[in-house]
Order: sequence, then C-alpha cells, then structure tokens
Amino acid sequence: MRLLFVTLLFVSSLFGYGTAIKWMSTLEGAKEIAKVEKKPILLFIHSTACFYCTVLEQKVFPDKGLQEHLQKDFILLALDASTDADAFEGQDGQAPPRYITSVTPAFFFIGPDEEKLGGRGTKHMVIYGFWTIEELKEWSDDALKKFKRYYGEKYAK
Repeated sequence: MRLLFVTLLFVSSLFGYGTAIKWMSTLEGAKEIAKVEKKPILLFIHSTACFYCTVLEQKVFPDKGLQEHLQKDFILLALDASTDADAFEGQDGQAPPRYITSVTPAFFFIGPDEEKLGGRGTKHMVIYGFWTIEELKEWSDDALKKFKRYYGEKYAK
C-alpha cells in the first residue's frame, strides 16, 4: 500500500521545469521517493528572474547523458526561490525558506531525510551558479560518494 502511495505521489508531483529532465516539485514527495529508492536528492533551486537557470534548461539539461547519469542515482527536485512579486507562495514548487538562496541557480545535494552531504557537522553540499554537463556529473559523483560514506548503512539496499 505504501509503495502504491509513493508511486502515485511521485507521478502526481512531476514538475516539468525545462523540457529535458522531469523534476519533482514537492520536497515531501521527493523525500518519500528517496527513502523508498534509497537515493539522495539533487535539489535544483531556480528563480523566475534567473538568466542562467534558463541557460541550464536550454543548453545543459537536454543532454541525454546527463539525464541518465542524474536519474540513475538521484531523486531530482526543482524548487522556485523567487520572492516578492515573482513568488508563487503556497504552491507546489516553491522552495521552503531554509533553501531560498540569494544566488541562483543553486544545487543542494541532500539525503532522504534532508541529511547534509557536506560532511558530518558541516553545511549542506551546495554549489552555486552555472555548471557544464561534465562539471555537474563530477559534482553529482562526489555527492553520491559522500552519501554512501556518511549514510550508506542507513539506506543499504
């Protein structure tokens, strides 16, 4: 029953930010799927006024190799950090205050319970700005290694 609920939650929360990668749009939904699939979450924070978010959407995210690389090992979540008049407060896809940054795009790598992947007792593993396909693959590989090192036993398959 729980698996059916999680599957329905996943399907209902798919968010089409960009045309290349199917991003989830709810943090709680992404956390539930991440727990079931025993994967970390790649949280993409974007903003409606962000020039480089659009560049990522058009030039980086369409790469099939990157899509396969990220979807294999991560639950993909995109949340909007827009504030004031640009915000869609209360709607799916709005970043909670703890993830709103002054710089977008931003990529947070977190565990299924929002565990930090930057090292025990340190801040979240987060990267800011525009990154190439190869750089995103390198960052994600590093995050996956940290996830397995810090939380591997907790989420062992």
